[in-house]
Parts: sequence; C-alpha cells; structure tokens
Amino acid sequence: MAQLTQRIKEGYEEGGTGRLTQAFVNRVTKFVSLYLYSRKKARLLEWSLTGPVPEVDPPGIGIEIRDLREEEIPCFKDIVRAKKLELFRERLAEGKICLVAWHEGEVAWFGWVAMGPEYEPIFRVMLNLKEDEGYLLDAFTNPKYRGKNLHTYMSARRLERLQRMGARRAFGIAAVENLPSRKAHGKGGCVETREVSCINILGIRFHLWKDLPEKELKSGQP
Repeated sequence: MAQLTQRIKEGYEEGGTGRLTQAFVNRVTKFVSLYLYSRKKARLLEWSLTGPVPEVDPPGIGIEIRDLREEEIPCFKDIVRAKKLELFRERLAEGKICLVAWHEGEVAWFGWVAMGPEYEPIFRVMLNLKEDEGYLLDAFTNPKYRGKNLHTYMSARRLERLQRMGARRAFGIAAVENLPSRKAHGKGGCVETREVSCINILGIRFHLWKDLPEKELKSGQP
C-alpha cells in the first residue's frame, strides 16, 4: 500500500512539473510573439462578381437565413466573447451587414459583408478597396455544425448580397495554415492572388505583400 501511495505521489509530482513547464513555455512563447518577434502569413482571396455566383450545394441541415438585428446579438454570447458583442453593435451602427444561418433557433453560422475600404482586425491590415469592391469578413461556423458544407454555402450567399449592393469584385483574407477555410472558399469560386506577411519585431508591426507566381494562382487547391 505504501509503495502504491508513493508511486501515485511521484506520478502526480511528475505530472504537476510537466504542467508547470508547459505553462511556462506557453507564457514565454506568448511573450515572444507579442513583444519580440512574430510572423503570420495570409492569402488574399478574390472573387469576380461580374457574372453569376457559382452554384453551391446546400448544407445538410435546414437553416433560416436573415440579417442580424441588434436585439439578436445576445444569442451569440455562448460562441463569441463579450468584447466582440460590442463590436457587432458598432458594425451594425456603421451599416455593415451580418448574415446569420439559424438552425432551430440556434446560431449555426455568421459572416459579415462590407463595401469599400476595410480594416482586417485579425491581421491588422487596411485593405484600400474601391467603392465597387466588397469584403467578406469575420465568418464563423458553430463547431457543432462544421462538416456540413455550411461555410461554403453561406459564403456564396454573402457574395450574392455584395453583388446586389453593387460590388463587381469581392475580397477576403485567410491564414496560410487555415486549409479548411481556403478550400471552402475555393469551392465557392475564389482565386488566391497575393500573400501578405504580418511581421512584429520588438512591437513594431508592418506588412509585406507579394504577388503569387502564376503557377500558384489557383482556386480551391491550397
């Protein structure tokens, strides 16, 4: 019995040390990325809206699609942070539109659209779009509804909305490592045209853009 107790104690101490070490590594990594050096890469996605939006198969669930109303914002409290709820209110006040896919009264997916110049908050880059160009921003699929073709289908609905608003082209940004998002957008007809590196050195942030080589220009094949 004493030997078993000792083994349990040793195992706990070993696990505790491991957790402590991992927590320390995580904090150091976060400190380095925030204050010393970090580099993120993303692809600029582009859609032409001068013709019909590509047909996309509907998701495997029944959904109701409608524009977000301010009184519905509390319905998002379990899937986004409180700070983002305030951002939603600010966007609605600015005239931005959020399409929401509801399933049995629950938020299954949401995504925003905007016209003209737009600031991309995740990569902290300003996109100087023209008046007839739109932007797809801040889309999110509720984890329980992923794998149902919902994101691709709803992105097509966003493109249609921008088209009705007068946009002739649409843009979006996706992290290079976010292959599921890039593939989903590719299925909806986007082409990756440029790559942006978001660099932070000692708190100084800047962006480097480059055009993708012709052989890398593609649709739906990251």
